[in-house]
Amino acid sequence: MSNHREKKEELKEKMIRTALHFWNIKNVDNLDPLVRLLIEALSEQLYLLSNEMLDLENRVMQRLSEVLLPESVSKAKPAHAIAYIEPKWEDTETNTEKGFFSKIPFLGSEDQHQYTFFPVCKTLLYQGGIKKVIFNGDVYEIQKDLTKRMIYTTPSEKKENKIWIGLTFDNPVRDMNNLSFFVNFPNTIKKDEYLKALQYAQWRYKGEKLHMKNGIYLKNQQVVGENTLDYFFENQEFSVRMDSQALEYYAPHYFTIEQSLGVYKEDYSYMPISDNIGIEQENISKDATEKLLWLEIIFPEQFNYEILENIQITINAVPVANKRLHSIQKNTYKDWGIIPLEMGVGESFLGMLSVYDDKNQLYTRSHGFKIENAQNTYTLRQGGSESFDNRNAHDFLVRLENLLEDEGSFFIMGKKNEDATINLIKSAIKQIHLQTSSMEKNNNAEHLHYIFLDEAYQTNFFVKYWTTLGNLANGIRVNTPLSPQTLGEHNYIEHSFLVTPSVGGTTTPSERERIAQFKYLLNGRGRIVTNHDIKTFCLAEFPDLIADVRIQHGVSIGALPQQGLIRTIDVHLMPISTIEDKSSVIEHLHKQLIKYSPMTFYYRVFID
Repeated sequence: MSNHREKKEELKEKMIRTALHFWNIKNVDNLDPLVRLLIEALSEQLYLLSNEMLDLENRVMQRLSEVLLPESVSKAKPAHAIAYIEPKWEDTETNTEKGFFSKIPFLGSEDQHQYTFFPVCKTLLYQGGIKKVIFNGDVYEIQKDLTKRMIYTTPSEKKENKIWIGLTFDNPVRDMNNLSFFVNFPNTIKKDEYLKALQYAQWRYKGEKLHMKNGIYLKNQQVVGENTLDYFFENQEFSVRMDSQALEYYAPHYFTIEQSLGVYKEDYSYMPISDNIGIEQENISKDATEKLLWLEIIFPEQFNYEILENIQITINAVPVANKRLHSIQKNTYKDWGIIPLEMGVGESFLGMLSVYDDKNQLYTRSHGFKIENAQNTYTLRQGGSESFDNRNAHDFLVRLENLLEDEGSFFIMGKKNEDATINLIKSAIKQIHLQTSSMEKNNNAEHLHYIFLDEAYQTNFFVKYWTTLGNLANGIRVNTPLSPQTLGEHNYIEHSFLVTPSVGGTTTPSERERIAQFKYLLNGRGRIVTNHDIKTFCLAEFPDLIADVRIQHGVSIGALPQQGLIRTIDVHLMPISTIEDKSSVIEHLHKQLIKYSPMTFYYRVFID
């Protein structure tokens, strides 16, 4: 189908030529003036109609993008970061329902938002940490804020690609199995390339190679009933998938000991017991005051002196996400089993956590269907778009009020002995009228999220659900202190702060973003194969930053040894306006293109 749209003058000329041919008139001046007037009016209306048809196509696309887009691209996403957490007790487990808040995350800001972060997984915390790092003959002491302070240096011309880390624990006798290390290169360009190469590093203890697993240790991975339908739907919850994405994002930074490794007091020493650490032990042992447990890390050849000098290694580092846990208590008997889920200013709904009644009975989500004989269920509604209708709750209640009034008139006029039914209808009309009046006072404000119970129970319900601030929580700086939300005996945190800045938060997609995502999902279906797939994917990722995408073929030097020259796909981005953080946009797009493309595709991303 042609995309050419005729102008009003073109339509007029075509209609005049048709009339001249039909009446066999040779000169346009001989055409009846009334006919010319009618043709001009008709061409005007046809032109307006063509514009309305085009607007209709755009509205249909907009509506489809609102209704058919999956949650993963149609909801706000929480920002995430890495937090260092020092526990009060030994072998403490993180609690995903006990979070932290930052009092003043942005200097000079006067906003009243509560920036809260919660761990995205259950993992172990230790009373201890890395106290010293030895690298190329230099000894560094790790401060409380995880920065390094040089305490001893040895002149050396040899540049080695290995380091020693010294750990201390309040309980020195332990099994090191499941101990996770967080490795970062905070001041390094092209950090992702070095994170990929980290998996080839060798971790050694007393000269013996350790078996390390990539990723953080997760407590209680095996769950009872994990093969059930309820467990499947629970893991498809948007908040659960956001936690999984945060874990996947930081997985290259983590390395976990995956073997039994018992250590005792006699295994601790002032310096590593080795002949090739590059330091005269008698020169520094006299100044050492604490015996440590030493591990050796040998890195691949591409880790040069400058890279290893800026390395950051720590334990007790946990991925956290910007979420807020809401807890409400509600009796729904007078509200027909409906519980509205309220949110603060700037917050977006993430997902449900739990619904209990005062008898401690758990209610499960029905997910759009109900199993036969199932009890204690609820349905989550998330706005009018679920029913393919733009009308809000106020519109439906007004319509229902009118219908009930008509039904009441029917009973009064048609039958007798219907007093109970008539009184019930009148009571319902009165209650709906109060609800609509309350909505009008609040400027028709509607809660977009509700819980519908399977029936109106005469009991109290305790509901917990998650919300997020989305992109408002991006950019919280490193070393921002985090305070625990719970105090007293329930607080297991001694102190905590951010190790990395908060990133990844997004707001609810705009109309342009939804349509771009919709086009990509229809065409690409989650894979990138053709140049058109590349273009639609880039436009879907940054629709408000990128105006167009130009794709060319190029040649570059391969990143792997003995690879030589390789053919590349050069992706040139034409921005709408100046992009401030170009490096992060290029890094994100490059990573995502590789993720969804065949292994034979090599990309280079440029911003023109």
